[in-house]
Amino acid sequence: MKYPEIRELYTEDLVLRKVCREDAPLYYERIGSREAVTRYMLFMPHRDISDSVESVENVLRRYETGKCYRWAIALKADNSIIGIIELLRFDETEGSCSFAYMIGDEFWGKGFGTQALKAALQFAFCEMGLSFVEADHMAANPASGAVMRKAGMHYLRTEEGKYEKNGCVYDAVVYHITAQQWKNQIS
Repeated sequence: MKYPEIRELYTEDLVLRKVCREDAPLYYERIGSREAVTRYMLFMPHRDISDSVESVENVLRRYETGKCYRWAIALKADNSIIGIIELLRFDETEGSCSFAYMIGDEFWGKGFGTQALKAALQFAFCEMGLSFVEADHMAANPASGAVMRKAGMHYLRTEEGKYEKNGCVYDAVVYHITAQQWKNQIS
């Protein structure tokens, strides 16, 4: 397992790039403040722009460690941020990681989540040399699972009562893909 420098990734419609300070207003408007987007995330919606500025500044500090793999998901057409995706929770013993992503709700249903996840998986397997990637989503958010399946991931299990938010308990649906499964689907 390696920790290469984070770099830009490209898909048909998107550029995955480092988050920058200038992203804060659109991050707030399109992602952080949107109840529809944050409903099944473990943080509360941003109350105002200062929450989004703080989030961006935190990521910028994390980049300095050399082990932060959070990309802004930006439209190729204008480089504006529409979401984020991050590889995280690295396990060097198993050679694995997880990921999280969010896309602004006005951009749902256009295949952007799948494009971003496929690019992140390629980075994980080809540049980091990971053995597998595993991630979950709250069962109440099946669209997130659809993105994972479209990116080639496979259902692994359901973990009862894993998450709690706003007094509600949610099951977690876990997906998995190995480096070999990923190679087989792209060849």
